[in-house]
Amino acid sequence: MPTGVAVKATKSNKVDVLIIGAGPAGLMCAFALARAGVDSVRIVDQRPTKVAAGQADGIQPRTAEIFKSYGLSDRLLSEGTQLHVAAFYNPSKSGGIELTDRVPDVTATDSTNFPFEVTLHQGAIESIFIDNMRDMGVEVSRPVVPTSIEVDEALVEDDEAYPVRVVLEHTESEPEDEEHNEIVHAKYVLGADGAHSWVRKHMNISMQGEQTNYIWGVVDLVPETNLPDVRNKCAIHSNNGSCMIIPREGDKIRLYIQLDGKDVIDDGGRVDKSRAGPEMILNVARKTLHPFTIETPQSYDWWTIYIIGQRVAERYSVHDRVFIAGDACHTHSPKAGQGMNASMQDSYNLAWKLAHVLKGTGHRTLLQTYELERRKYAQDLINFDKKFAKLFSGKPHSELNSDGVSHAEFLQ
Repeated sequence: MPTGVAVKATKSNKVDVLIIGAGPAGLMCAFALARAGVDSVRIVDQRPTKVAAGQADGIQPRTAEIFKSYGLSDRLLSEGTQLHVAAFYNPSKSGGIELTDRVPDVTATDSTNFPFEVTLHQGAIESIFIDNMRDMGVEVSRPVVPTSIEVDEALVEDDEAYPVRVVLEHTESEPEDEEHNEIVHAKYVLGADGAHSWVRKHMNISMQGEQTNYIWGVVDLVPETNLPDVRNKCAIHSNNGSCMIIPREGDKIRLYIQLDGKDVIDDGGRVDKSRAGPEMILNVARKTLHPFTIETPQSYDWWTIYIIGQRVAERYSVHDRVFIAGDACHTHSPKAGQGMNASMQDSYNLAWKLAHVLKGTGHRTLLQTYELERRKYAQDLINFDKKFAKLFSGKPHSELNSDGVSHAEFLQ
């Protein structure tokens, strides 16, 4: 299954597991493998550094339990913000919004040691893994991009073979340098390289699903506001739009703001970020939060806009030698705070199975259960997200809009 051209490379290595992508999914896999005693692990990433701001930020109770099992939860809790309460605001008779309910943010409190969400930006979560991996001798190679991958199908059933050949380019070196190109022969490869996965594309794995018409802006900032629940998770429906507020570490919050497509979509139907900006997103938030006010005394920490896409990969592996995980195999709305959790739980699931197979305590057929278990979870998550996105992006229920979303429906 060749997918590249021949290259001149003087450096060649063998590795048990090559991980492409050092986001939360890739780092969880590398860390878990190292902790399980797999010595031959390599992880590479195209970015020169870890994420500095923004991106994913929500840790759910089950993921916190995984962190605790590895001795990582103390740092997670000390650096992150705990969310115990969710507040709901809906239209008031005066034309603004009013508080309609406060409920526990996590409802299954008796089945977990962490009856709350934790928010911490993705770069800080990556640092937890990177720092602890370093103690076990595993470092992220940066900036490195894959340029070719092929699987020798004659060797895939040989437990001792290295059937996957990947060519890596070290992009900060000069093309004439001996180490600019590197050939890696791997027993297993994990593509944890995001929604636009190079590995998925070059393994000819398609995504199944659809793109919605819901467009959202996201901005991280330090607020000045008279909204009383600004340090609680807030779901806000107003006659001017919808908004979600997520408290963050320090004094920051994240605002999710529903946007009008005509303001940010180009003629080709794609999101055009040049038509938007953090101030435009905040202006929409001001209208949505009326009569409450919101400003920021500082510069914006991070912002983006996106169209909600709900897709899942048709398969999660090729010959159980090349796998994909995280955003590479499922995409959905970030507002429910599940994406990074699903991604890390994907690679956690795969890592312990790879460890058993590599150490000879498990048969290679064990790896088939990765797709069986995690693809079903992703499909369930997509189905949940379709309902969640429709509810949250819908118009609020009122006397004039009987088809809108009622508070009771949203809680369900």
